[in-house]
Amino acid sequence: MKQLSPATTPPPSGLRAALRHEDDKQAWVDWLFSRVARRYDLGNDIMSLGWHTRWKERLIERAAPQPGEHVLDLACGTGDVTLKIAPRVAPGVVVGTDINPQMMACARGKPAPGSGSVRWVGADATYLPFADGSFDLVTCAYAGRGFPDWPATLREVHRVLRPGGRFLNLDFARPPSPAWDRAYRGWMIVSGAVLGTVLHKNPKTYVYIPMSMGAYPGQRWLDARMREIGFDTRLEETLGCLMAYNIGLKAP
Repeated sequence: MKQLSPATTPPPSGLRAALRHEDDKQAWVDWLFSRVARRYDLGNDIMSLGWHTRWKERLIERAAPQPGEHVLDLACGTGDVTLKIAPRVAPGVVVGTDINPQMMACARGKPAPGSGSVRWVGADATYLPFADGSFDLVTCAYAGRGFPDWPATLREVHRVLRPGGRFLNLDFARPPSPAWDRAYRGWMIVSGAVLGTVLHKNPKTYVYIPMSMGAYPGQRWLDARMREIGFDTRLEETLGCLMAYNIGLKAP
């Protein structure tokens, strides 16, 4: 497994170039989330006007976790989705995993009903420390754009799911209209720079989001990669194609 490291200084390469290279992108992701962890939830509330909570709840509704199931919340961040799932699967187990120790420290510090069934495990999404067929369900919310290697991550997700298990990914979508795509990301760059300056004294923190969206091939690309790995897939695009749920079922 790769060594986990919270980067404490910005990586030397520019963000736009870093998004095209696996190692540089991971360094940026480490630096970013180490810096924003303490106020990450507040930033999400402000940028989405609270809607991120509704979209995560819809992810959980589509995932339909059942009592007794074993669930992996991949790149769990501050644990929002992990802790919402926990009461639904008791007496089962939910594992929240993330590569960034500062984000996971925030998750561990959150009290929540049913959180006693939660385990927190530091892990790289491309090197998951779990046996084949360990989970009934894998979820991932707003993290995929940060994965330097999505195909490798999908292979790991497919491996740790039991036959018949399901994978659900929620993330920003790439609208099919180039003009709408540019306008959407342009607004997020401006608003993100302002919010990053106010909350973290650095505009680059939230500018990462729209810039990473521009480097992300999108939900339809991800749907095709999931099918290549062996998932039966379904794609749901919502809110004017600004959000997408990629849903995969591993063959029984």
